[in-house]
Formats: sequence, C-alpha cells, structure tokens
Amino acid sequence: MRALFLQFTVVIIAVNVVSFFYLPQVLWSMLIFGPLILLGLRDITQKSHSILRNYPILGHMRFLLEEIRPEMYQYFVESDTSGRPFSREQRTIVYSRAKNTRDTIPFGTVENVYETGYEWVNHSLSPKKMGHADVRVQIGGPDCKQPYSASILNISAMSFGALSKNAVMALNQGAKIGGFSHNTGEGGVSPYHLQGGDLVWQVGTVISVAVTKKENFVLILLLLIRRKNKLR
Repeated sequence: MRALFLQFTVVIIAVNVVSFFYLPQVLWSMLIFGPLILLGLRDITQKSHSILRNYPILGHMRFLLEEIRPEMYQYFVESDTSGRPFSREQRTIVYSRAKNTRDTIPFGTVENVYETGYEWVNHSLSPKKMGHADVRVQIGGPDCKQPYSASILNISAMSFGALSKNAVMALNQGAKIGGFSHNTGEGGVSPYHLQGGDLVWQVGTVISVAVTKKENFVLILLLLIRRKNKLR
C-alpha cells in the first residue's frame, strides 16, 4: 500500500507540473490532493502506528471506526434489553420519569418472561408482614459500645465532586426517611451530607484530602460524631 501511495503521489505531482504550463486550472486540485499527500507522507515516516505506515491515509479509517464503534453498536446492533450495565429500556424509564412523562408501554413486554432466571413480582392475596430485623444486619458484637443495625440496601459511594449539593442533600434526606446509610465516597464530609441520615465516611482513599495532620483527623471525627451522632 505504501508503494501504491508513492506512485499515486508521483503521478499527481507530475500531472500538476505539466498542467502548470498547459492547463493551470488543474492546479486547483492540489487544494484536495496536497493535504492528503502531506498526511500520507507523515503516515509512512512516523513510527508509532504500524497500520498508518502500511496503509497511509486509509489507516485513519480504522481509528475513526474504532472511535465511533460504541455509538454504532448502541444504535444499530444493541437491542432494547441487551445493554450493559443498563439496557435502553431501563434508561428510557429513567428519562421518562425525569421528564414527568408516561413511562409505561402498553400491550405486553419485550422481555422473555419464560427465560431461565427471569424474575418478577406477583400480587399476593395474603401478603406476609416482613419484620424490621429481616432486612437489617447487626454490626458490632456484645463488646461493642455502639452497635449499628445496618440496612441490607444502602446508598453506595458517590463523591461530592461527582454530584451537586442538591443531589447530596436529597440522598442523605432519603437515607433518613428510609432508615439506611449514605456512603460519602471520596472527597470527605460536606455540610450537605449532614441532613440527618446515617452517614458512612469513606476515609480509606481520601485521608490526604480530608485531613492534614493526625490530630486534626481525630478532632474532626469527634466533632462530627458529637454534632449529629450519625457518622458510622
């Protein structure tokens, strides 16, 4: 392919040189061929990508297709239920509810309800009352002075930097209403986390951000516990 490119370059240059004397209008073609020739020469002289050295100019198509592959797969290959981690059907429900529009589709479902492992919820004429202890786990043994009854389902780690203050406040208020805990994620504890819900301060990967001295760490920890008694 490199030899073909070089032959093509020589022919284009020769045609334009001859056209300079007999048909100068042909020189306008160099507005198109000139940048392509320069790009091809750069491709065959660079040493970073073997594809570009072997397939000058055309090799860029490979990187272009690789760049748009996720979009092509999403729009033309992926079905409404096969996406990961969330399918198009699940994302559509979220978008519809966020816009306060109807999120239901009439006349059945596209799910394979007979597939092995498919789960669903049926109505019961005599529902069983679930005890409070059935969905919680006790953290701390007999020697623990402040044991904690943790919910099985909680809010996982999402740092303040990845969310807005309103989102953090809403999450912690929801934790308070639902009786479960809220993990701060990286970034430490902000005032927006302290809305009354149980809070788990993630310090394993953020000590260098949260504190500067060991004694400050202990002081901040004690102040937060005394302030709300919600830090776990």
